[in-house]
Amino acid sequence: MLAGFPLDRLMLEVTEHTSVDDYVQIAAALKPLRDSGLKLAVDDAGAGYASFRHILKLQPDVIKLDVSLIRQIDSDTGCRALAGALIRFAEETGSKIVAEGVETVEELRALRELQVNKAQGYLLGRPALIDALPSQPAWGDSPPAGRL
Repeated sequence: MLAGFPLDRLMLEVTEHTSVDDYVQIAAALKPLRDSGLKLAVDDAGAGYASFRHILKLQPDVIKLDVSLIRQIDSDTGCRALAGALIRFAEETGSKIVAEGVETVEELRALRELQVNKAQGYLLGRPALIDALPSQPAWGDSPPAGRL
């Protein structure tokens, strides 16, 4: 299905809700694609047990922290501790972290304290059609204060 596409510009996301029965088989199927530049992300990390299995068995390039962790990260020590553990795990394994669902300055501040530098959410920008986006961000080369 991906033949002819620039794999070095694509990322395949495996979600918490994706059931994987045979990690050896899926890893083997993904190997030539990953060798050709395809990036692998595990989505919804921290939402349930399957995401931890996905992370351990598939060795993703990107781990996307679930919104359920982010929503409480500035006020719930358990969410903050679990996010921190996933962040340290990513550092040890060479994965990158993306925080999903960042909606408040307080969440962003807590993520910065945890040294997360990639995020998505309404605080940072709303979904839009590509034709509706400006050719350059309104803030030029660097984002405004309070943004990543």
